[in-house]
Amino acid sequence: MMKKGKTIGIVLIVIGVLFLLNNLNLIKVSIVEIIRVYWPVILIWIGVDKLLSKPVKTES
Repeated sequence: MMKKGKTIGIVLIVIGVLFLLNNLNLIKVSIVEIIRVYWPVILIWIGVDKLLSKPVKTES
């Protein structure tokens, strides 16, 4: 299963690549439009990640 840090890292890399490709005029993308259209998928992804991640055991 993915750890929280890895998931956030992958999301940031994907967003960075999209911004870079947009700045180089290789693709035309609007991050706001992507979020507006795919926000339910983002919520589902976060929920599945939370369900599949193992709970952190705290030692007392």
